[in-house]
Amino acid sequence: MAIPEFLIFILTATVGGMFLCGANDLVTIFVSLECLSLCSYLLCSYTKRDIRSNEAAIKYLLIGGTSSSILAYGFSWLYGLSGGETNIQKIVNGLLTAQIYNFYGTFIAFICILVGLGFKLSIVPFHQWTPDIYEGVRFVKKLFNKFNKNSIDIYI
Repeated sequence: MAIPEFLIFILTATVGGMFLCGANDLVTIFVSLECLSLCSYLLCSYTKRDIRSNEAAIKYLLIGGTSSSILAYGFSWLYGLSGGETNIQKIVNGLLTAQIYNFYGTFIAFICILVGLGFKLSIVPFHQWTPDIYEGVRFVKKLFNKFNKNSIDIYI
């Protein structure tokens, strides 16, 4: 295992998460979420010779790609309903002032966004893939066990 590529994946995922925290635009949200997700896929497949890790990475990549496409479809509905706005504040103001009020369109957009984010975050009805991924990533379990034992030793 090469430590530099592991650290690059961790740092890129951290940068994606930081941009996601400060995002107020649909494009920025999607790009930062994908930056975070792609690094998570790569970290999941970090132990290349382990069959469970490879299986988990393929499952994670397929589910992640599907959820990204559903999320992008929901964002495209919001973009189209708002008349070309990508700023979230302008979209919300347009929805509140009923300028872009189309019940069925906004319903489809929000359902697609909810399903896309539900798969990404493994929220309750969309969490069937999560145990397979956690089973495939074994080095994280070893890492947590090591840190738990060291923190207990330091505490004592």
